[in-house]
Amino acid sequence: MKLTREANAILGRTSIGMLALRSGRLPLVNPAVFSFAGGSLWMTTSRYAAKTIIAKRDPRAAFLVDGGERAVLLRGGLEVFDPLKVSNDIRAVLEGPSFFLGMVGYALRNAPFVAGYALDLARLPREWMPYNRVVLRMRLGDADIVKGAPFPSAQAARVPAVPAEVSRRLAGVSRGYACWIEGGLPVVRPAFWEVDHGQVSVAPTSGRPRSGAPGALVVESHHRFRPSRMVGACVRGSFAASNDGAAIAERYGIEVAEVPPVMDLKPERVTSWRGFSITTAVPRPARQLRVAEG
Repeated sequence: MKLTREANAILGRTSIGMLALRSGRLPLVNPAVFSFAGGSLWMTTSRYAAKTIIAKRDPRAAFLVDGGERAVLLRGGLEVFDPLKVSNDIRAVLEGPSFFLGMVGYALRNAPFVAGYALDLARLPREWMPYNRVVLRMRLGDADIVKGAPFPSAQAARVPAVPAEVSRRLAGVSRGYACWIEGGLPVVRPAFWEVDHGQVSVAPTSGRPRSGAPGALVVESHHRFRPSRMVGACVRGSFAASNDGAAIAERYGIEVAEVPPVMDLKPERVTSWRGFSITTAVPRPARQLRVAEG
């Protein structure tokens, strides 16, 4: 698939994007280092990672590359190439030079991350060692330029149900990412966000999920080249209608009229990461709701 000049420019100056997958009812979103070559998006991850397992079950995916005031949303099908499986090796050979050129391009473009990965080698869990890595390739179905925002600095906001250190590191992050399902595929947008007494408010820069739709908010702080120093959280749940943009306006120091349409996100599960340590928790209100429904 051929991209526009603007889309290629955004992809060329950005190293990390947000990969969204359909994990059952709720989408899962997390950051990924990437390269774009031969009309496909290339990534690597652990064969034991949640995204690998999900992609094998449901390959429908989206990838947002944020260029600031403009972003590129890529959507399509995700393929997993596992070098320890002979059938996958044969498939890679049958792909011809495109597969190998894609991987060479990935390594060259992301040399700082490859070097950072090598620096972290001594502390890597077994699941993330080089011999346990697989290749992910997204074959593009469509690509769109979407609206971003400058995102001014923001007051502290605490992501719910995450370890204290993760909460502290993410408190001042102003740029979040909202995800929902549209046309059977995930949609990802840059988003303003706020948490007030456990209530999560999200204002995507464009588009709006319907009330009751499953979705997610991702807040992430990445390091320029050390994966062990990346921190983030994915809050997953259901969106609910909201007409109150005052809390977000106050957090960002902007006028209420400048806030895009706001949705509340009712958290059901929160997955957080600090380097290679990953935890998933159920927020207290969601636990209480499950008990009441049971």
